[in-house]
Amino acid sequence: MRFRSFDSLNVFRTVSELMSFTAAGEALNMSKGAVSYQIAKLEDELGVRLFERRHTHIRLTAEGERLREAAGHHLGRIEAVIREIKTTAEQPLCVGAHSWFISRWLGPRLSNFTRANPDISLQVEPINTKADLQNPALDLSIFWCDPSVEDMDVEVLFNSNTRPLASPETAARVEALGLETAVREIPLLPDASGMAAWRDWHDLAGLTFAPRKNSLSLPDANSRLQAVIAGNGLGMQDAFAEPEIESGHLVWISELELTNFSYCISLPTKGNISAAAEIFRDWIRAQDF
Repeated sequence: MRFRSFDSLNVFRTVSELMSFTAAGEALNMSKGAVSYQIAKLEDELGVRLFERRHTHIRLTAEGERLREAAGHHLGRIEAVIREIKTTAEQPLCVGAHSWFISRWLGPRLSNFTRANPDISLQVEPINTKADLQNPALDLSIFWCDPSVEDMDVEVLFNSNTRPLASPETAARVEALGLETAVREIPLLPDASGMAAWRDWHDLAGLTFAPRKNSLSLPDANSRLQAVIAGNGLGMQDAFAEPEIESGHLVWISELELTNFSYCISLPTKGNISAAAEIFRDWIRAQDF
């Protein structure tokens, strides 16, 4: 017959730790009589005495000692697991994403996710460099990279066709200098890849990579775009910059596009993906890009 008196077993563990029915009742918010009833019920089911009752105190029997040791170990482990589960459930889902991706794509769609998953508390952390992926708080990240050269496991969400752009004034200077001279003389602004995207684009264009050394480094892509608009140099961007192109604030300076960069899902460094992160990953996979 299967053991069924788990409530009584928990009462027994408390009594065996405090060695007092009265103190156990106070700890469990139960009357002394209710504690005595649970212990008697457990002894009846087991068919052995667990305590020797004295006028002023109680003492564990040999069977009671064995059960206290087992109950302390196993019930304690169960409680620890429950605490871990509750702590995990109470923590928000932390998703990292490039600030450019957040502002241009993810941010406007997050209300769809939160409406569909009201029980998930979502926290979005901006990331701009590969080093940011090491943040132990991240449950999942959306990272812009060249997946063919990455040393970590990534899942491609969609391609990011990337090419150089400039302000209209800087674009006029590019035209006057010629593209080959312009990409040497006008500062090239690094992006999340450092200068890897610029190097790849030079290879695609058949140009020698030999830029000026005084380039402006702005890790945040939104700030970098504003720097390009202000005429601080040339930037590499994808189709998310189309609003600025359409408004006339920026100009593509070449039709040649890199096709090796993508927005990718990067899993956490801390271990297995959480259930909430699985839900978010399924949601973002199902989106139209």
